[in-house]
Amino acid sequence: MVRDLHIDRRSLLRLGLLTGAAAATAPLLVACGDGGAPAAGASGFGAAGKPIDVLTVSAPSAVTDAVPGNPLATSIGATLVVMRHVYDSLMVLDNGEYKYQLAESVEPNADASAWTIKVRPGATFHDGKPVTAADVAHSLRTVGTKPSNRASVYSVVNLPGITVVDDRTLTVPLKAPRGDFRESVLIVFSPIFPAGTTDFTKPVGSGPYKLVERSGATTRMVAYDGYWGGKPTVRELRVVGVSDAAARLSSLKAGQVDYAISISATGAKTEAANSALSVVRGGAANANALSFAMNQKLAPFDNPDVRKAVRLAVDRQALVDNALLGLGSTADDVVGKNLPGYADLPARKRDVEQARSLFAKAGVTKLTLRTGELVPGMLNASKLLAQQLKEAGVEVTLEELSVDAFYADITTLGTHPFQAFYYVNRPAAVHLSAVTHGKAPFNVTGTSADYQARLAKAQATPDDKARAEAFTALQKEFYESGGDLLWGFQEQVDAARSGLQGVRVEQSVQLFDKATTA
Repeated sequence: MVRDLHIDRRSLLRLGLLTGAAAATAPLLVACGDGGAPAAGASGFGAAGKPIDVLTVSAPSAVTDAVPGNPLATSIGATLVVMRHVYDSLMVLDNGEYKYQLAESVEPNADASAWTIKVRPGATFHDGKPVTAADVAHSLRTVGTKPSNRASVYSVVNLPGITVVDDRTLTVPLKAPRGDFRESVLIVFSPIFPAGTTDFTKPVGSGPYKLVERSGATTRMVAYDGYWGGKPTVRELRVVGVSDAAARLSSLKAGQVDYAISISATGAKTEAANSALSVVRGGAANANALSFAMNQKLAPFDNPDVRKAVRLAVDRQALVDNALLGLGSTADDVVGKNLPGYADLPARKRDVEQARSLFAKAGVTKLTLRTGELVPGMLNASKLLAQQLKEAGVEVTLEELSVDAFYADITTLGTHPFQAFYYVNRPAAVHLSAVTHGKAPFNVTGTSADYQARLAKAQATPDDKARAEAFTALQKEFYESGGDLLWGFQEQVDAARSGLQGVRVEQSVQLFDKATTA
């Protein structure tokens, strides 16, 4: 039986490390620093440069993490880490680049109303059977249909019309032409599993690991030696769902885990000189994009002057310096900084007097912000925002919720006027396509019908250059009048036992199949 890692509040208080920070998915590029000899602990590291027998990882968890390995119910943190090790996708976003994984090629017809997918040869599932076009067709239909929580990603796909041409080839018709099918659908979510799969309690994928056991918050996986991408260097991988950032760091320091995904900026500062650990930092290209989202469909944010006033009232650098302790950079209301296709947008400047005038003109004196510790530092940022808006004549009441309560029903996220929110930083075209269309559950800014029509036109453009120009225009529109007060890119921070190397990020998820000791 897998040892279930349980870390309670009393234990943390004894360690003096409880900060109350909560969880978030933590994308980053790993560059572990040199340090002292690895501490003895849960994983039993081998000699330097050799494979690792057991690697234990603590990852953020949410209420839906009860079913890791189910691609229809994937949430944040631990569920994503498990899923990405058990299943391969057709395509992935790897450090800002679109790359094929199980797909060998994905090509459109003349007007991009149908796409032909060729499956990579030599890939097999954990039961030894080859990955075929029939498996891909079944997987796309399944993840594109309720109860899959990613069904909206496939709203443009004519799922019944998917046709298997031969063992390695299928055609995917769309309901309307989409030149961005690869980046807005397959990159966003395309895990593949065997044809006929309806029960994910014993998941079978084609990824580098086989899921063998779940016990409480712990999921145990073993290496799949037949993996087409190469034999994993970590023989057994254990992922433990831990909802609190301080608890994840504490479990690492106590020797219960070897890698902690997403620690707080405070924790990173505290442990910077600890030779037993490596603090692992990422840049803006693999960051969380932090926002205070204003819903344009709901008062008072249906008034563009109010949205402008909020942007003008905010001191973005102060938010980064204080809420993120400097582990980040300022943002200018559009996702995609340091990634392909990002528009050349000017830096925002604070103007409290103009903000005050616009608020007075609109008759706005009070606002309520729905918030929580969605990522470490978000509550502090919300409190500082309230102080900054008060300087512009607006009193802000904070409605604080737990992470579980905040995301309890994702279908209602778009019904709140003003709320703290975060996105994974990814190319602007991917983000806008996935988040700002009318059926997206995370369309928390309530984009207008006119905007959605322009988005649809950009998505349909088959010419890559013309489509890129159209998305640049959409970014500029979002910058001028959209609903995101995107104020900072939160540099993601993990922690590892000193000497662990080879952890990498792909599609904002840490992957451990190539990890070794220094």
